[in-house]
Amino acid sequence: MIAETIEHIADRVLAYEETDLTALLNHFKTRMEQFEPGPAWERAVIAYFLINGVRVKNALKQGKMNSQELTPGRRPALRVVK
Repeated sequence: MIAETIEHIADRVLAYEETDLTALLNHFKTRMEQFEPGPAWERAVIAYFLINGVRVKNALKQGKMNSQELTPGRRPALRVVK
């Protein structure tokens, strides 16, 4: 049940364009940095990492696609995504 709920949330987040999500990233980062214990701060932290997760997913996907085009059959090197 929990796994299905989390996957549903992921599907909803993935339905948005990365550019729209990225525009919100600073908003949630600011709310996260201004620590005020409570549900609003917790939601800001989760929202920030959901959006950042989409960015990491896209970077990983792009990196794998580029490395497959350059060297088919060779395992790609991993790199840190910021």
